[in-house]
Amino acid sequence: MEGKNITMPHISVKVRQALLPLVAALLGVACEQGPPEEAPAWPPKARWHNNQGVVYMDQHNYTRGREEFARALALAPDYASAQANLGISYYALGKYDSAATALQTAIAIDPDLLHANYALGLIYNAQGREHDKALAALQKVAAADRDDPHVRYYMGQMRAKLNEGEAAIADFKEAIRLDPYNVSAYYGLANLYRRLGREEEWKSTLEQFNQLSQAGHQGVSSSYQGQGKYAEAVADAGGGDPSQDDVAGPFAFAAAGPAAVSVRFASLGDFDADGRPDVLAGAEGLHLYAGGTGEMLTAPTLPDGFGATGAISGDLDNDGTADLVLSGAGGTLLYRAANGEWAAGEDLSAASTGVVLGDADHDGDLDLLVLGPSVSLLANDGEARFVATGQPVGSVAADRAAFSDLDNDRDVDIVLLSAEGLQVQTNNRDGTFSEIADALDLGAVQGAGLAVEDFNQDGYMDLAIAANGAVETHINQAGRDFVRAEASAASSGRALLSADFDNDGDLDLLACEDERLQPLAYGGGQFQPQPSIDEPGGAVLVADFNGDGRVDIWAGGRVLHNQGEGGHWIEIAAQGLNSNRDGVGAKVEVKTTHRLQKREIRSEGYAGVLHFGLAQSDSVEFIRILWPGGVRQTELATGAGQRLELTELDRKGTSCPILYAWDGERYRFVTDILGGAIIGYLTSPGQYYQPDTDEYVRLGPLAPKDGHYVLQLTNQLEEIIYVDALELVAVDHPPEFDVYPNERLLSQPPYPEFKLYPLRNLRPPVAAKDHRGLDVLATLEEIDDEWYDGFGRLDIHGYAEDYALELNLGDLSEFAHPVLLGYGWVDYAHSTSNWSAAQRGLSLYPPRLSVADGEGGWVEVSADMGCPAGLPKHALFDLAGLFPSDDYRLRIETNTALYWDQLLVGDAADVPLTVHRLQPAQSDLHWRGYPAHTSIKGTFAFRYHYDQLELEAPWGTHAGAFTRFGPVEELVGEIDDRFVIMFHGDELTVEFAALPPPASGLVRSFLLYADGFGKDMDLHSAHSLTVGPLPFHGMSGYPYPADEHYPQTSAHLEYLQEYNTRWVKGYYE
Repeated sequence: MEGKNITMPHISVKVRQALLPLVAALLGVACEQGPPEEAPAWPPKARWHNNQGVVYMDQHNYTRGREEFARALALAPDYASAQANLGISYYALGKYDSAATALQTAIAIDPDLLHANYALGLIYNAQGREHDKALAALQKVAAADRDDPHVRYYMGQMRAKLNEGEAAIADFKEAIRLDPYNVSAYYGLANLYRRLGREEEWKSTLEQFNQLSQAGHQGVSSSYQGQGKYAEAVADAGGGDPSQDDVAGPFAFAAAGPAAVSVRFASLGDFDADGRPDVLAGAEGLHLYAGGTGEMLTAPTLPDGFGATGAISGDLDNDGTADLVLSGAGGTLLYRAANGEWAAGEDLSAASTGVVLGDADHDGDLDLLVLGPSVSLLANDGEARFVATGQPVGSVAADRAAFSDLDNDRDVDIVLLSAEGLQVQTNNRDGTFSEIADALDLGAVQGAGLAVEDFNQDGYMDLAIAANGAVETHINQAGRDFVRAEASAASSGRALLSADFDNDGDLDLLACEDERLQPLAYGGGQFQPQPSIDEPGGAVLVADFNGDGRVDIWAGGRVLHNQGEGGHWIEIAAQGLNSNRDGVGAKVEVKTTHRLQKREIRSEGYAGVLHFGLAQSDSVEFIRILWPGGVRQTELATGAGQRLELTELDRKGTSCPILYAWDGERYRFVTDILGGAIIGYLTSPGQYYQPDTDEYVRLGPLAPKDGHYVLQLTNQLEEIIYVDALELVAVDHPPEFDVYPNERLLSQPPYPEFKLYPLRNLRPPVAAKDHRGLDVLATLEEIDDEWYDGFGRLDIHGYAEDYALELNLGDLSEFAHPVLLGYGWVDYAHSTSNWSAAQRGLSLYPPRLSVADGEGGWVEVSADMGCPAGLPKHALFDLAGLFPSDDYRLRIETNTALYWDQLLVGDAADVPLTVHRLQPAQSDLHWRGYPAHTSIKGTFAFRYHYDQLELEAPWGTHAGAFTRFGPVEELVGEIDDRFVIMFHGDELTVEFAALPPPASGLVRSFLLYADGFGKDMDLHSAHSLTVGPLPFHGMSGYPYPADEHYPQTSAHLEYLQEYNTRWVKGYYE
């Protein structure tokens, strides 16, 4: 809500409703939307660079943002807004002096530029000096905008520092009145009361702070997007109001030939895989017409008396061909396509009136929403086998339905419409949905026709409803609720279709009535009727059938070609890779000079294809896709008037923090760490992994740098890292031994206890074969990136077909304490992988270890021997006492995608070791970016390059409070649940005082001890969109029950307020 900038975290409507009485008891407020700012006209190219910079800033790519603002200023040096944006980008990068210079320049050009004055005040505050100047700058903003809570909050902060106690109290109270959810204002006021000795007021205000903080509400921070609207870079429309392109018709359509058949229903699909829309028409039987030519294709044959009422196509088994689902009085039938033929229909459910396809659980396949007297959801197991979820969807029948992400939280919700009412089912991410229409102010809506699109182009999906002889538009208010706009067109349509018929950059509607079609052109913020078309509205489709860049209409068995004049266009054809092949559920954004359009790919459309009108823009600045599997993909500038075919990138979204060590010449990539510390990781529906919070990692050679051993820990992927403690462990030992820690990744507790193994006589097995009987010894002898991969991979990430390795370790009779030492990597299964596997009745099992029983058979000695955690590294398994005879063969079996590069056996000796445990001398958190990586053999085993830096990454952002930049050694010295919370792109530098050389005759090996947690953004992981609830070592699991909570000691509360001030808005798209 930009007028008052009230910050609400992404929490459910139900939770917000529960919190409102609390807030109302504290303060009564009203919220109003402020008017948009007028933007001066600057050279178009300068505006373009400025606006690109704003996009990069929104993606937290501050370096690229700064570069774009500088390019804008090179073209227009007096461009005050771009100058202010440049200052804001420097501020986000922590370059305060450069930021102040840029902002002062902006103010010299335009003294009344509020963003520049506000940001300059924040810089004075951040530098810890000239608080009087900071207050003066903020007061100038407050004089122009009395309703911004952030301005009043920072005025309170400045006045408190200037010892203006009563004035500071007034400012904090005003900030709370304007934004009753701003926990920082409560905390600032509480601290001021305490400082002034006002004990009762301090306790009361602190209690209010605790309640709001524990409920998940946010405050202000020192990070970008955490300090109010005036601290954010501003895009410039440059006088280019998008409404200037709204031509609002006139439309003109010409029929191509007579109606061929009397059609009851119709569906689009690309059944012959030629990239053109084909039409399946239901009349007396099924008729399939090839797009463009009208040639008849082979259609399925329906059972006698089936009474088909609807059809929909989609690639249900992800084999690259379009399958078909038929609805009718006789049931719901699935026809699968194979080798140009249709397999016999498979009965899926009872009678139905229609089916909508969507990936309801985001596991990479299309599920079925079956409409009829009741609405049911059938879950796809990935192989087009469907099982009812067991939960009715909605409380009444539905005639129309759509999958759509109404609150932009990455999961699809369900909209159901009938004459009895509108239902909105929010996705609970556990296979169930909850009704929230009343909470969204949609409970009284009824109708026959439904279209779900972003009509006002604010990034949220709106609703158009044909009801009561008119089309009602319900505008989405950022996922919080909907506001009904004035009914703007008369129509009694029983169906609504959306398309940009005039290519002016916004979406029009086609209302389908019994005997006519009513086009409704969007212009001036409303839909305006165009001349009606005398065609039956029972079976109508829209697509560009002749490939001329204009959307046509198919009705009554024939095409009505679009003859209207219009603007430029582009067509996006999306193909999923890890998401469903049709890309259904993908969100596609197209940015031109004046507009950012957003649409969702739905099964009711045409095989993953979206058409965008571009008005007068002859090029696209960028295209961005958020795939239903969570991958964000951006394609840069391209020309208009073409069809772009985009395939989902095979991208690794999560791993673990990446470790680098100074070796005397460079920061050398070591590996990733804390692979077992993941929280919220779903192992099966309703079950979550118990994290193994610590790990010892071999570092290889270290060299002092200015008297310190220096390590770099980076967060480079779409995850949060919670670092609790770090120690450098130096082990002095005889040179004939190699020292390894007792480390391996296990699937459940008890986890390995700390122990050091001095190993000698390390050697490979004398023989090795796999489950196929193939000799694989050469693959396992050396660390050379030639790992064992002789197993079949399933189409579920991280899952393999069952396989085994059999090792003959040779004669171990001289080994006092045999140990198996492995080196390799594991391609982790994600939470979504485990969800999808459960639907097929599969489960992942860890490596099982068996030894020869001396009688020709095998005896299992470990149901989970463990494996390397993540990227290539060592894992150790103690073999002492496990062999019942002198037959030293062992067998490792699993269905985990585990790649062994080396397997050795060694003898652990009892030799004296000198162990030094070093606490961090210094530690600093800062933004660095994303060191580049190369893939080893085209896999997800990455090797990172510290000095090859990338400045942007396609990741979403978790919402919540991250640790502020600066010194953090206090946080990493011991395990105390006071974490360094790292955002992606962050780097943690840790320095340890160098040791004197080891004693004569000894050598030194180094280990890093790390303790902490990690959390990814997988849709099926618990609390995967937010920093909180924070983990802690005493929790029973994650998610933890309501009677457990993060420690609330004074030390922990002070930590939260002092260190975790870098609030980041959740950005999931």
